[in-house]
Amino acid sequence: MQCPYCGKEMELGLVQSPHEIAWLKGDTKHAFAIAAAHKDAIVLSPLNIKNMITGCAVRAFLCRSCKKVIIDYSDES
Repeated sequence: MQCPYCGKEMELGLVQSPHEIAWLKGDTKHAFAIAAAHKDAIVLSPLNIKNMITGCAVRAFLCRSCKKVIIDYSDES
């Protein structure tokens, strides 16, 4: 994938967490970050039985040049 910011080639990888990965509206860190507790939350990788052992992950593209990470959450990892 080409970086939409600088045009250089991006690297495919994973963003991982032992917890659910979600996008929450706004720029304030929430003490209670379970997506279901937030109206406009988007779950990128849900915590389920399988993920309790392996952790949650979502595919992401990294640009080392401009330090951007792009997550396409249409395809759960």
